[in-house]
Amino acid sequence: MFKNNTYLLASWFLFGCSLTFANDNLPSQDAERKVHWRMSLGMNHYAESNMQLLGPEIGVHVRVNGLDLLPYWQFEGDVLLGQQKYTSSVSGRLNGAPNIETRWRALAPIGGTDVGQEGLSAGLGLHTLWNDLRGTTTNGSRGYERIATQIWVPVRWTSGAAWALEGGLLLRGQHTSRLSQISTTYADIRNTQKSGAYIQATTSFLLEDGKRLTPFVRLTRLGDSDIVRSRNQGWIEPYSQRWQIGAALDF
Repeated sequence: MFKNNTYLLASWFLFGCSLTFANDNLPSQDAERKVHWRMSLGMNHYAESNMQLLGPEIGVHVRVNGLDLLPYWQFEGDVLLGQQKYTSSVSGRLNGAPNIETRWRALAPIGGTDVGQEGLSAGLGLHTLWNDLRGTTTNGSRGYERIATQIWVPVRWTSGAAWALEGGLLLRGQHTSRLSQISTTYADIRNTQKSGAYIQATTSFLLEDGKRLTPFVRLTRLGDSDIVRSRNQGWIEPYSQRWQIGAALDF
């Protein structure tokens, strides 16, 4: 899975570089209009009933709009990399757990306004998550990889370049727990998630050098998944809550 995420990340950077190179041949105004890059620094706190993850994360964000074939659409991608501390009242503690989250969105304006300007937009989003808890905790418990893929419907209200409020509803998610990494006597579990929502608020400040600083706060909640039976047990991905807070800077 790490190789898959590394390939995904490398492919994304190559894609972005190719867009930037292509736009270098256009007038600077067009290049700025079509491709926007940002980097972010923040904190991530994930919690379930018996465990939590806490740690810093860095992000690379890109927005592409003004394409010839889809002039009113906006395409966005976020890649967030973190290193988290795992804490559980049952399983003990584990430091330095890698975490990679990606988000991909396509948004179109509602009501005739341009995306990114004043007004409402909506679309479709794909989120992925890879969390590596392999290792031995402080009380001798062994961990495993957790992988999620989710389809969302995002809706965003934008007030020009000043602030934006975005919310999303989960259409469907799939969460895989690779329990076989604990012991060969266990089978991997794949749960389906059908209930979830997120809300994100951002504001924006223009700095003296012309760059824009964008603080953000985001709350994501996922409901209980279905129950999958294995080894005469019912396995469920429980209700969870994730807070993310930070700031992004144009580059």
